[in-house]
Amino acid sequence: MNIEENEVVCVVALDKGTGYIRTVTSCNREDAQGYAKYYRRIGCNARILTYEDLDKLQEQEKKERYENGGF
Repeated sequence: MNIEENEVVCVVALDKGTGYIRTVTSCNREDAQGYAKYYRRIGCNARILTYEDLDKLQEQEKKERYENGGF
């Protein structure tokens, strides 16, 4: 993952139990670490992603939920 300093990215907070997305924050790369630390501090796993990677993660989650009867 090659992210430039001013590129808009998203920080994804993931539920530790399920691994599913709880919330997403849009920010630049410079601010992303602060948001990720905050999400970890409140008990979530956090990942910094490009929007392309977020789309892939959402599709994967949708597929898993469908297979498990969640949707």
